[in-house]
Amino acid sequence: MKNKTTGPFKVNISLRLLKDKFIGLLDSNNASVQTQAKQALELFEKYPVLSSGSTTTEDFLKNKPIVDQLMSYIFPSALSENEIKAAVTPYTSEVFYCSSRLEHIISNAEVSDTIFNELYKDYEDSFDLLTYAIILNIHYKFNVDFERPKTLSIIDKNGNRKRYRVAFNADFLDIYPNENAIEITDDILDELLSNANNIEIWEKYFPKDSWTIEGFGIVNLIDTSLDERIDDFKTHLIEPNNESFQYLIEDIRRIFNNPDLQLGSYSVEHDKIISPFDRNFNMLTLVADEDVSINEYACEHINCQLFKDRKPIIISNVETYHKRSGGNRLSNALLKKGLKSVALIPVPVNGELGFIIELAAFKPNQLNAINMVKLDTILPFIISYSKRTFSEHQNEISAIIQQECTAIHPSVQWRFEEEASKYIQERNFGENPVFKEIVFKDVVPLFGQIDVVGSSNARNEAIRIDLTRQLEKSKDILRNRIKISLPFYEQLIFQIDNYLVELEDNFHTNSEQEINIFFEKQLFPLFEHFQNNSKGVEDVEEFLKTIDKATSSLYDARKAYDTTIEKGNKALSSFLDQQQLRAQEIFPHYFEKFKTDGIEHNLYIGQSISKHLNYHPTVLYNLRLWQLQVTCEMEAMYYEKQKEFPLQLEVASLILAYDIPITIRYRIDEKQFDVDGAYNVRYEMIKKRIDKAHIKNTNERLTQPHKLSVVYSSNAIEKEYLAYFEFLQAKNYIENDFEIVELEELQGASGMKALRVSINRKLKKYRIFLQ
Repeated sequence: MKNKTTGPFKVNISLRLLKDKFIGLLDSNNASVQTQAKQALELFEKYPVLSSGSTTTEDFLKNKPIVDQLMSYIFPSALSENEIKAAVTPYTSEVFYCSSRLEHIISNAEVSDTIFNELYKDYEDSFDLLTYAIILNIHYKFNVDFERPKTLSIIDKNGNRKRYRVAFNADFLDIYPNENAIEITDDILDELLSNANNIEIWEKYFPKDSWTIEGFGIVNLIDTSLDERIDDFKTHLIEPNNESFQYLIEDIRRIFNNPDLQLGSYSVEHDKIISPFDRNFNMLTLVADEDVSINEYACEHINCQLFKDRKPIIISNVETYHKRSGGNRLSNALLKKGLKSVALIPVPVNGELGFIIELAAFKPNQLNAINMVKLDTILPFIISYSKRTFSEHQNEISAIIQQECTAIHPSVQWRFEEEASKYIQERNFGENPVFKEIVFKDVVPLFGQIDVVGSSNARNEAIRIDLTRQLEKSKDILRNRIKISLPFYEQLIFQIDNYLVELEDNFHTNSEQEINIFFEKQLFPLFEHFQNNSKGVEDVEEFLKTIDKATSSLYDARKAYDTTIEKGNKALSSFLDQQQLRAQEIFPHYFEKFKTDGIEHNLYIGQSISKHLNYHPTVLYNLRLWQLQVTCEMEAMYYEKQKEFPLQLEVASLILAYDIPITIRYRIDEKQFDVDGAYNVRYEMIKKRIDKAHIKNTNERLTQPHKLSVVYSSNAIEKEYLAYFEFLQAKNYIENDFEIVELEELQGASGMKALRVSINRKLKKYRIFLQ
C-alpha cells in the first residue's frame, strides 16, 4: 500500500499500549485471562520492537506472525466469520490485521487497496479532523464535539454496492506533543473552530512533526446496506414522480435482494376491485379494466383476511396454494404470469381499505413470512405515502373540476384566496366564518360576440328537410304494400301528405313534435309488424337503419347543422383563448366566454381587479382596440375554416362599447359573476337586446354577415371608435364603407347608435394561429 501523507504527525506503529493492557490483566481474578496475559507478555519480551514501534508498515510487519498471534487475543477466532473488524496503522489507516469476513470483503472489492483511504474525511478535498479532535479533547481537555456518523461504501467486483457504518476504537492510540508543538489556548481554539475547513489555519497551529501519534486503531464495520436501501426508499417516497417511482421499484428489489421482484397495486372501492389511479402501477393479480368483486378475488379465507380483517397475505408457493384450494382466479392469474410467490398488503386510507399492494416473485418461497418482516420497517411510510398520494389525487380531481367546470379566472383568483385565507383563520380560531361574496367595483365592461346569422331559420330548415325525407320514405314503404284496397294504409298516406304540405307551407314550432308522435304511435309500430310478419322487408330495414337511435328520427340535416355549429364554436373559442393570453399581458382583467350559436365574451377591466398594478385609462383603450382587431381576425379565420364544415353558415360580429363603470359580484350559489345593483342591470338589458335590434325606421337588422357593428350611446365613444376604425382600415382589417346608424328604441335604453363596417374576409393575421 502507498503511504499517505501524515501532515503534522509523526507516526509510530507500535503495540505498546496493548502491552500495557496485558500488564494490567496480570492482576485479574480470572485465571484464563492471567494465562493469556503472561503468554502475550512473553512474546513482547522476545520481540521488544513491537512495543518500541516502527515508522513504516513494512518494518512493523517483518514480525507479522507474532503480530497476528498478539492480535488474536483481541480478535477472537470464534467471531472472525461474523465480525467486520480490522487493526489499522495510526492516521494512515492501513490494515495490518483483520477478521475473516472483512478479508473476504476486501478480496472481493472492486478496488481492494483503498477501502480505508480518507476514511475520516467528510468530503473530497476536506482534511482529517479526528486526530485533531483527540489532541484537543484528550490532551487539552477541551470538550469539543467532533462526533459525527461515518460510513464506508464498498463496491464488489459484480458492481454491487454495500454501505457500512464505521466505529473507531482509539484505546490503543497515544498522541503527545513534540518539541515544536504549539500550546493551544482558548483564543486559538476559537480561531480553529471558526475556520474548520481552512487547512492553512490548522497547519499554522499544528506545524509539521509537532505531534506524535503512536499505536494502532481498531475499526469495526456494521453492515447498514439494508438501512440505506430503506432510507433511499423513504427519500423516493417523499419525491413522487415518474422517475422516482422507478427508483421505488428498484429500492424494494434491493431491500428484498431480488432484482426480478414485481410490484403492483390495485384500488378497492366499496366491494369492487378497480384499477389504481396511478398508472405507474401495474396490476399483478388482475387484468387491466377487469371488474371484480372482492368475493370473486380468491378463496374465502384470503378474501376475508385481506378485505375484511385487512391483514397481509403471503403465499410463499403459489403452485401449492393452487392445488390445495382447487384453483381460483387469484392463483390462475399468478400462474399465468409465471409468478410463484406473492405478498398482498392492504393499505387503509382515511379509515377505509384503499389499496392492495402486490409483491410477487418468479420463484417459489422468494417471498415468505421471514423476509416479509422487512415490511414492518417500510410499511408505515408506504401507508403515509398512499394517504398523501390519495389526498393529492383528490385535490387534483377538485382542481380539474374547478378548471374545467367552475373555473375561477386567474385575474381574480387572488381575491378568492384572500377571502379563503380569512375564512381558514377565523375557523381555526374557533369562530363561525362566512365566505363573503366577492365584489369588484368600478369596472368597465367590454362585450362582444360572433354569431351565426339566421341560426333559427337554419335550424328550422334542417328540421324540415329531415322530417320531409322521413315522411317521404315512409310513404314509399306504405305505397309498396297497397296491392289491394287497404283503407288504413291509405289513411296513413293521406296524413303523411298533410304533414308534407304543412312542412312546405306552414312549418311551425309544434310541427316537429306532432310528426314525432305520429311516427312513435303509428308508423314505427306498423313497420316493426312488417318486419316480424312478412317477407320482402328490405325497404323497411333500410329505412330503420337511417333512424337515429337517440332522437328516433332521421337526423342527417340536423346533424350537419349541429356539427357546423360545434366546429365553428370550437375554432372561434380556441382562437379567442389564445388571443386572451396576450390580452392579459396588457393588464389583468376578468374574462369569460359563452358558447351559443357562436361565441360571446365579456371583459371587465378596472383597478379593483388588479392587486399590484396601477390602472390607467390607456389600458382600456388598448383592450378596446385589441377587441376590435381580434373580432376581425376571428371572423376571417371562421370563413377560412368554413371549408371544413358541412354547412356554409354565415356569421356577424357585434361589440357593445359601454363607457359607464359598473359593479360585478360573484354569486356563490350560481358559481359565476353577475352585474350588481339595479342601475348596473341596464348594461345587461342593452347587451341582450342589441343582437336582434333593427336600424331605426327600417326592417333591417343591425347585425349583417361580414360586417362588424359597434353599439354605443355617447359622442365620446363615437369619436374614439371612429379613430380606431381609421387605424384598422390603414392596417387592412376593415373596408372603407363604415356607416353610423341609429337603432330603434330598445326597452331600457334609448338613443343607441352603432358604427358598422365590412370586415376584410381575406385578412391574413389569423393564419399565425392556424399554423
